[in-house]
Order: sequence, then structure tokens, then C-alpha cells
Amino acid sequence: MFIRRALLGCAIAFSFSAFAAESPYLTHKQLDIIPFMPAPVANGSADDRAQQMLVLAAQKAATPERIALANSDAEETVYAMFSSVLGANFKPANLPLFTAMFARMGDTEDAVVDPVKAFFGRTRPFLNNPDIKPLVKPSKTGSYPSGHTSRSTMMAIVLSSMLPEQRAAIFARANDYAESRVIGGMHYPNDLDAGRRAGSAMAATLLASPTFNTDFEAAKVELRKALGLQ
Repeated sequence: MFIRRALLGCAIAFSFSAFAAESPYLTHKQLDIIPFMPAPVANGSADDRAQQMLVLAAQKAATPERIALANSDAEETVYAMFSSVLGANFKPANLPLFTAMFARMGDTEDAVVDPVKAFFGRTRPFLNNPDIKPLVKPSKTGSYPSGHTSRSTMMAIVLSSMLPEQRAAIFARANDYAESRVIGGMHYPNDLDAGRRAGSAMAATLLASPTFNTDFEAAKVELRKALGLQ
């Protein structure tokens, strides 16, 4: 709610129409989320060491099965995130409009969040502490905010708007998906908090756009039909 109020209060003055036929839906130039992000803890500080300990504890507690899930969760598609929740009919072959829309949303996350990572320059856990192991495919861009969490939060908000009856399961899965990044040694817990802010900001901005909502309504009809929820 904080992000939504802040975005509306700032009266963002841009139009999606100029790039409606392009990807992504918006970029860092249209949505600068840096002013809405608290600064990460400083590399080398006591708070940094505390965050490292949380990552180490998560890795120590993770079972082999949970580590395997973290590896699967390195994939950033809406299908990797939510197929386990939405079932066998939730697949690209059944959902061309939905797939295209969520691909553009993924491009939006890259375009909005990557400059924020560069601005804050937070070092990833496995690069910050040799005791933290990269248990998934390593990423070496900035750690703050978590891009996976930003993307999964944005997608969970939009997806649950299409499937309100599945909202609880969608958000539970989004939280597990985000936690995989801590278990994998790629992110600290407060990177996930920042990612949820970023994802909420992107979702609120998209859902306020008439152009996005045209795509949304078509994809929603397609999705609900594919899942037998007409």
C-alpha cells in the first residue's frame, strides 16, 4: 500500500502508448524506484555481517530437496514460478497471449531494476563471505534489490488479479521462490524485502495503465479458459 500511495501521490506523468507495441512495458526512465527504496546495509558493516549469518543459517537448514528447488527457481519465467500451483494446463502452448504479456513484464523488471542494482552496488552474499556457497547458478550483478523477488512479486500481483481464487497459493509460492535466492547464496533477506517493494511498484504502475489493461483483460480470459475457470 505504501508503494501504491507513493506512486499515485507523485502523479507519474508518462504514457505507455509511445511504446505499446514494444518490449518492455516501461523502463527505469518511466519508473525510477530508487526514491522509494531504503538504502541497503553497508558492505562490511555489523548489519552486513548479521545479514550474512542469516544466509548461512538458511543454507545450513536447507535439505537437498530444497536446494534442488532453489536451482529450479533460478529460472525467471512465470511458468517456473507458478506451474506447481496452477497445474498441467498452465503452459505456454495453451497461453500465447498470456505468455507474450508476461515476457514483456519480465523485460520490464530487467529495465526497471537493473539500474537500481547498479546504483546501490550491494555485493552478493557468496562474493562477500567465502563461507557462503553459490548453491545455484551464480549471478554477479548487484544484490540489492533481488531481481527474482521483484519479478515474482510483480507477476504474483498481476496473476492473482486474474485468479483471485488462487491468491493465497500464488503469494505463498512467490515467497518460496524468493527464499530460494537466499538459500542459493545469491541474496540477503533484506534484498528480498527491497524486491517486494520494487515488484509492488511495477505492478501498481502497470495495473494503472489503460494499455497494459487491454493486454491484461485478453490474457485473463485466455488463462481462465485454459484452467477451466470461465
